[in-house]
Amino acid sequence: MPIPTTPSATITRRLHRDEVFDLLLEAIVGGCFGDGDRLHDTELEEWLGVSRTPIRMALARLEDLSLIETAPKRYTRVSHSRPWLVQPLLRTLCSLWALALDDALADDEVRRAAARALGAPGDGPDLASTVAPESSAEEARVVPSGAPAVVEALVSTARLMTRASVNHRLPELTARIGVAISFHARSLGRDLDDERLSRAVEALRSSIGSADVEASRHALADIAASPLVRAETAAAAATATARSDGQ
Repeated sequence: MPIPTTPSATITRRLHRDEVFDLLLEAIVGGCFGDGDRLHDTELEEWLGVSRTPIRMALARLEDLSLIETAPKRYTRVSHSRPWLVQPLLRTLCSLWALALDDALADDEVRRAAARALGAPGDGPDLASTVAPESSAEEARVVPSGAPAVVEALVSTARLMTRASVNHRLPELTARIGVAISFHARSLGRDLDDERLSRAVEALRSSIGSADVEASRHALADIAASPLVRAETAAAAATATARSDGQ
């Protein structure tokens, strides 16, 4: 496991488990730990400077997000990026997003920020400064993931708009799904049907800009139904992962 050579910053006792989670999340999604890298408690303790308990708690949360996988008494390792999971995850994200449309589109500031973010993927506004940050969803931390810009724009905008909802569970659920999408979308590369998805995103941007709830729902449904990964790519990747899992 390629543990960073630079010691982590001193972690305050009050936030042990949360800060350990944040650091591990950044290392995984940011690519410091590669697909399939094994994670050893003793090395993580040395790097993070904390006891095993907060590390195990953080690893359990990462497993819930499908970012790591474990086999009792065999290994704890970073999950392999599975691009074919992006499609079902994106469908879930769009379903959660749709629940927030009424509240989000009623807020002119959020609506304008969302339209800008979708209009320029990867170069949108500072979403954290547009609305109040999440208080209970550390999984929402923004970490550069290497996912396609159009996918990252969708994830970021979904997070922005669900935070405007009166349903306070939506931001946390959206953040969790978003992290998984960003992780698994890293290896989409040329297999992403970028042109088709971009057309669907443009329709969503337009409907959000005009505060049209029904048109926005239809645009989200189109995005959820848009094929992202070619069938042959998904089959080949699934075979490769199955072989890796058997090792």
